[in-house]
Amino acid sequence: MISFVGTANPGFAPYAMEELRRRIPGSRVSGLAPGETFAFTSGDLETDQLVKELRRKEPIFLRHIFPIDAEVPCTDSSEQTADALRRYADSLGGRVKGRKAAIQVRKAQGSPFSYSSSEARDIVAEVVRELGGEPVPREADWIISVYASNRTIYMGCSQPKDNLSDWPGGAVRFRREEGLISRAAFKLLEAEREFNLPLDRFTNALDLGAAPGGWTSVLLERGMKVTAVDPADMDPSLELHPRLRHLKRNAADLSFPPGSFDLLVCDMSWDPYHTSRLVSALAPVLTAGGSGIITLKLMYRKPFQSIQELSKAYSESFEIRKIKQLFHNREEVTMWVKRKP
Repeated sequence: MISFVGTANPGFAPYAMEELRRRIPGSRVSGLAPGETFAFTSGDLETDQLVKELRRKEPIFLRHIFPIDAEVPCTDSSEQTADALRRYADSLGGRVKGRKAAIQVRKAQGSPFSYSSSEARDIVAEVVRELGGEPVPREADWIISVYASNRTIYMGCSQPKDNLSDWPGGAVRFRREEGLISRAAFKLLEAEREFNLPLDRFTNALDLGAAPGGWTSVLLERGMKVTAVDPADMDPSLELHPRLRHLKRNAADLSFPPGSFDLLVCDMSWDPYHTSRLVSALAPVLTAGGSGIITLKLMYRKPFQSIQELSKAYSESFEIRKIKQLFHNREEVTMWVKRKP
């Protein structure tokens, strides 16, 4: 029985832990950092079975995992910490020789871990080079993970596909571009990656609750024609865009010919049940098989119940492909759907 370190968005670790309890027979879970990072075991499953099962249908709230190969006490001694990191890295000789290795180091708030993440990476990277490996930031063959809690340093080595995310802790970072209209754009960019749904394959998009235009700007950059629906004003930088039509009305008051769009996106801060009725009523405006990217606001105390009820409501008009709490989500999750024929 092997143990893993798991990570969820702040405040959502209890839900990720509950998902694992339900999915993995005999698994034990325990918190490491309040509300975000925890440990869990493979339970009655072999390690490869567990990872295959989690990849087959990813839990909604689990953002990132890595297997625990070694653990040592976490102290404020820089000498002891460096020695532990070097010894673990040296044990990976057969795996990293001639391969690319990404080194990811994280620590809990208040941990006595005596190095910054970059300093610890440098210690491990030096050993990797000595072993004939190549430390790289991305596109690695192996990921060497280090997580320092308040009491213990956990270390593991795994292939990127087995971590659910190849970003440290699943924290997907985008460079903040000059003139970015809103940080909400990052949410759509992450959804594109998470759902493996290249946005440039679409031609006509409907953006509900579009103002001030964070998602609209991404769609326009991908070359789409965009109909943005919102009574509020769009950002001035978008007003004269030749491929943008802004309808300053409520989405519930509009109608479009069937099959007008091949993509519908919605990031409205409304009651999620009201949003589901509105979006479902507009399903015919999508082409058959057209996609939707929709955020589900978790306004109520029972996220699992809300997601189950909303999934049932949306499934009358759409095929639900995936629901995931993205790193850029807060009190919400993001859903990818396709219109039923």
